Amino acid sequence: MKSSFTLIFLLLVCFQFTAQSLRGRVVEASNQKGIPFVTVQLGDNYGVISNAEGYFVLQRKTTSDETPILISSMGFESVEILLKDFEENQIISLKPATYELDEVLLFDKQLTAEEILEKFKANAKENHQLSNAKVQVFLRSNDDYKAETFEIDIKKASYLSRSERKEMNANMEALGNKITSKSSKSYRERLLNIYAFEDTLANEYQKALNLINRETTFDTEDIQEQVFFGLMKSLKSPYSFKVKTGIIPIDKDVSLNELIEDIEKDKLKLPDTVYHSNSWRSENYTNKATRFNKDFLTSTKHYNYELMGVTRVYGEPCYHIKFSPNPWRWKGKYVGNLYINTRDFGMVSYNYDLDEGEKAMNVNLKFVLGIKINSFVDSGFLIFTRNSENTYYPRYIKQTDGSYAYISRSLSFKENNPDRSQRKQLKLAFELEYNLMETAEYVGIEYQSISPDLLNSLSFDKYILIDEVEKYDTNYWKDYNIIEATEAIKTYK
Repeated sequence: MKSSFTLIFLLLVCFQFTAQSLRGRVVEASNQKGIPFVTVQLGDNYGVISNAEGYFVLQRKTTSDETPILISSMGFESVEILLKDFEENQIISLKPATYELDEVLLFDKQLTAEEILEKFKANAKENHQLSNAKVQVFLRSNDDYKAETFEIDIKKASYLSRSERKEMNANMEALGNKITSKSSKSYRERLLNIYAFEDTLANEYQKALNLINRETTFDTEDIQEQVFFGLMKSLKSPYSFKVKTGIIPIDKDVSLNELIEDIEKDKLKLPDTVYHSNSWRSENYTNKATRFNKDFLTSTKHYNYELMGVTRVYGEPCYHIKFSPNPWRWKGKYVGNLYINTRDFGMVSYNYDLDEGEKAMNVNLKFVLGIKINSFVDSGFLIFTRNSENTYYPRYIKQTDGSYAYISRSLSFKENNPDRSQRKQLKLAFELEYNLMETAEYVGIEYQSISPDLLNSLSFDKYILIDEVEKYDTNYWKDYNIIEATEAIKTYK
């Protein structure tokens, strides 16, 4: 009898444990296709977002069964489901929303797109602030690197015999063939708490994962270790070096020892770590929360704005404004949409892409210096949620950058050894050409107000370890709020 009660108790515990995760999929009512980037909220300050296929998972917090789950999207009607009525792996169908042009008329005349934009900017500091706040953020980033050309030729190495130099060049050619044979993909996932104070930002990383196959994936650090470390480790010297690229002097007095030692330390750093002091990702999140510095929001004379009407976006009544470059001004580069709340002129969402044929940056000195670099993709999609204090914070940020680079140069090192006969010399020629696509997604999962005094009591270890895997394990983030992994991630190899 006792064992029976134990079994029943364990079953109840397991049931309660598994019931903590709310899993589902949001689809279009008309065709059952998954809807991406749908906000799924439990209250004002807590929620997640669906992935590109419409799937989501939200960890249930201790709350009443009568609490509504609010499902909202762009272009669709919002739906509320009581927590007690939510079913595991529930399919939630959303119907398209229609424009309601006369829903909100705040003044005695209909505002123009330019007037609405000015009111957004006038109210942005009050509406969009992130100070004395703690935000739990999940980050997923993806690099897709494809080298078209990778050639390195050692022209001279005083510390190598002719046969050794020939062998090293053969190894370089084999490595180049391997690097250019296929594209290289990897993913990184991080869960962290961001503590935003008035003038200070603090990070607390909770968990970190790298999804990477080292046999098929190369990044700039790998190439640096495999190629340049092998070449430069023999250049350790008590003397400095003269460095030139082509006929252009770079420096006459460069010490290579510190650089070589840094590479040696990197090779020994196993396992990988992420330091809490590493704040550039959280700075990107907080900057997007409060700074609207894209030129289509700051240099409005370079763009045309068209008011499309009023519609509901993520449950909020919004002015929909389309923007595109002003053909009479040559500086505008982006096209996109703004969704500004009709009530307080807060930004609810916006998206942007480079206009056809435009580049965010373009440098072409291929025939002069052997260098050509450009940014051919610069796109973003952001969703802001109002918290219980009626200010906005980023619920979701997606940033995609695509860049191309071509470099064909020579590089030479000559040791400043007083004994000319003992001077170390290295001269190599290299030709590199690659495309790189970088995507980063941030989800602001939970927002909490905090006291400014908390800053003085925050204390973390210096770092956490990064877990590295070659195959994605869906149980890794069990009991955590994340963006549900897509099929591309689940089948990565």
